[in-house]
Amino acid sequence: MQAIVRFWRGELPLGRAFWLWGILGGAAVNLVSILLALMVLAAHAPTWLAVFVFIAHLPWNVVLLIGVWRSAGRDETSRKTADLARMTIVAWVVALSLL
Repeated sequence: MQAIVRFWRGELPLGRAFWLWGILGGAAVNLVSILLALMVLAAHAPTWLAVFVFIAHLPWNVVLLIGVWRSAGRDETSRKTADLARMTIVAWVVALSLL
């Protein structure tokens, strides 16, 4: 739990926040969400339940966006790198949210 709090606060180095939490973590959570939703559908559960399971990852996407955004604002990160990381994580979170 402490790691998530540190990530949320932007206390992690940008490389770790972006690649480990943002890209890999975001992809993993999204993949699990999709697989669980498909399992719910395969079990002939109500469609609303599958939709709920599928969109359950959306709050995590917000956490990813904020954590990486804040990490990009750390003093040791150059302005150019920070801007690139911020633009990329926004695009990634939008892509994850639509898939």
